[in-house]
Amino acid sequence: MSKKILVLALAVVSSAFWAMSAIAAAQEIHLEPAEAFTVASAGGEVRAEGEPTVTCTALGGSGSFDVGSTTTGTITRDYTGCHTSVFGFTATCKSEGAATAGTVANSGTFHLITISPGVPGILMTTNPTKLVCAGISTITFTGNMIGTIVSPKCGENSKVLTVSLTATGNTQNHQSYTGGKYDLVAQTNDGVNKTAAMIGSATNTQTNAAKLNCT
Repeated sequence: MSKKILVLALAVVSSAFWAMSAIAAAQEIHLEPAEAFTVASAGGEVRAEGEPTVTCTALGGSGSFDVGSTTTGTITRDYTGCHTSVFGFTATCKSEGAATAGTVANSGTFHLITISPGVPGILMTTNPTKLVCAGISTITFTGNMIGTIVSPKCGENSKVLTVSLTATGNTQNHQSYTGGKYDLVAQTNDGVNKTAAMIGSATNTQTNAAKLNCT
């Protein structure tokens, strides 16, 4: 084997090793004990490329872990005070079928993960949610969001788990997990899929303190 071929082979092996190491560093984590919880926050906003930002002023909801699981479960989020700006005017937004203006109901599943070594996070998969604003603009959101668990830290105990979702422009700051890409997608009136982002923080509160186990 020539020196050039040997160097190339070593480079390929090295790249594969580091890629596998990065995947291994991202893992499932556990909340022990895992209990049903309530969700609350001061709201947040959702952005989509080329579309007005939708802002909501409050969030409530609930969630629970799957039977026998300390990692995965389902969650329901109910936003209120949702609105946007259309042609310089403030217009209320609601999810399709909602009886009250400004309310958006959303549900889906969640998965506790690590974003990077020692940094806990949550991967949320949302069911398709259609937003109607002022009876004019309609956007359907679907896909995934990865948020950071701000507290507790790995190894700490708490009744309250605080999640933060951040973005740069219309792109969620965290989109990668075990080599896969997880993105929130908005389908607009013209049927085009565009990348989207959810911004905000929320607290999940359960009855008893639980340890966030990241090992």
